[in-house]
Amino acid sequence: MRILVLGGTRFAGRALVDQAVSRGHDVTTFTRGEHGEPRPGAEALHGDRTKPEDLRTLGARDWDAVIDVSAVTPAHVAAAATLLAGHARHYTYLSSLAVYTGGSGGPLTEDSPVHDSPADATGAAESLSPESPGYGPLKAGGERAVAAAFPGRHLIVRASPLTGPHDQDGGLPRWLTRLAAGGDVLAPGRPDRPVLLTDARDLAAWIVDSIRRRIAGVVNVPGPGGATFGGLLTLGLETVRAQAVAPATLVWTPDDVLLAEGVAPGADLPLWTPDPPGTPAVSGDRAQLAGLRYRALADTVHDTWGWLATHPHGTAPGLDPSRERRILSLR
Repeated sequence: MRILVLGGTRFAGRALVDQAVSRGHDVTTFTRGEHGEPRPGAEALHGDRTKPEDLRTLGARDWDAVIDVSAVTPAHVAAAATLLAGHARHYTYLSSLAVYTGGSGGPLTEDSPVHDSPADATGAAESLSPESPGYGPLKAGGERAVAAAFPGRHLIVRASPLTGPHDQDGGLPRWLTRLAAGGDVLAPGRPDRPVLLTDARDLAAWIVDSIRRRIAGVVNVPGPGGATFGGLLTLGLETVRAQAVAPATLVWTPDDVLLAEGVAPGADLPLWTPDPPGTPAVSGDRAQLAGLRYRALADTVHDTWGWLATHPHGTAPGLDPSRERRILSLR
């Protein structure tokens, strides 16, 4: 297949490109060329998708499939999808579970209500963090833009937070970095609280297979079931122990204490979602029926630390150490 990846040099896009190239597909990436490195075996095109003159260069060629991993602003998604509608057979948009409004009273399914964001919304920075309140509505708008341009031949992937090797900014590397520093570690809420994480390599393998089969529609990708915050951090402790600066001890701290101290969910303590609403239950049945398979969380943690330990890049825990110690002293 001839696959165009919008993005493709940093993390999720990198995993997708590597997976597609390894299967013998003809892959082209379109990026600004400011982050990451072109992937071996892929053609690298440079341009700014927010500039019509740059985007128009993609319309000179035809593609079997497009995978869009780079846009947050719906208007930018719409511009690419509209341009490519006559030049590609299938369009995959990497979205997020953050599109759901919640409050459904049961597990979130692909039919649960999502934010009402227009497909032509503008004004958002493409660097907006998935932890920002506006991220979910914008992703919902991007979904509508793709559906309008590629009716019946698009795949919307609503993924949980992604992690794995090359995850430079995500929650797992930040926690592993903090655990490796040792000492009393402020752990948020309850150890039995569910946590949703997906290894980007598992997602990439499934997406490449799905576009080959022309799977269309909306699919939730919540990650392996049964993962808890306590289990994740315990795996982290076991993984970093040999290279840790000092032994670490988890100190579980109630949500109300953290919120009273102004601790920001996600930004200060990654992957933490306090009650209410807590981390929602999400049905991943459709993805598994479509062939998605998850590796063990322990393998993801091990591989992420193996990469992080050999590729230091300044990943920092969310909370300033002095602030963390002060909050721990309140207990």
